[in-house]
Amino acid sequence: ASLCIIYPLVQGRELGWPMWTKALLVAAVPVVAAFAWLQVRRHRAGVAPLIEPGIFAKRSYVSGIAFALVFLGAMGGITLTLGVFLQAGLGYSPMHAALTTAPFALGGFLGSGAGATLMGKVGRTVVQAGLVVMGLGLLALYAAVEHADVEVGSWDFVAPLLISGVGMGMVWVPMFEIVVGDVADHEVGSASGVLQAVQQLGMSLGVAAIGTMFFGALGTHADRTRDFLAAARVDANSRIDGY
Repeated sequence: ASLCIIYPLVQGRELGWPMWTKALLVAAVPVVAAFAWLQVRRHRAGVAPLIEPGIFAKRSYVSGIAFALVFLGAMGGITLTLGVFLQAGLGYSPMHAALTTAPFALGGFLGSGAGATLMGKVGRTVVQAGLVVMGLGLLALYAAVEHADVEVGSWDFVAPLLISGVGMGMVWVPMFEIVVGDVADHEVGSASGVLQAVQQLGMSLGVAAIGTMFFGALGTHADRTRDFLAAARVDANSRIDGY
């Protein structure tokens, strides 16, 4: 099912969206349905299923999984587009690009510590606070790209990425504890496995979907830096509209 979703998204734009890519996307629905039916059937027959169906009867778990899918998808898309923008658009070396994005990692480290500490004091509110902080960082990143010209440099990204990283860290650590918090002991294995699968799926979907949008907006202008700036503005604006 993941293959049916991700592969067409990755290859579709480059191939001109042939019919088989659309067919694969549609096929993902019955494949997921067939898998769910098999798990329920095994559970009712008294045979251990790969995934305990009961975890999906818990509203907190289902909403947490949906949130993780969207959140991690955004993370994957941001990572891809920012890396491509810095290296292919601005001509940074891999080391230069890595050092430019280092404030995001540093902010994530600081935010993770803050999130773990505040979780015991304010509970799930820390996730909401983290989203607000991350949103402010992304708005600052959008403003930096929106008003930048070809002379944009690494220092323009330091503060926005640091703020975004702090917000991301505040969400990342409590998120996993909150998602599986109401799961029964015998369902923890299934709940954790599904969460890890959703984590990988979300990152892959973010790379595929946001990458497709980014490269679709890129075009083939002669001025590479201005072309990438224009595409980054479209991409950032779309993410903020959906935030």
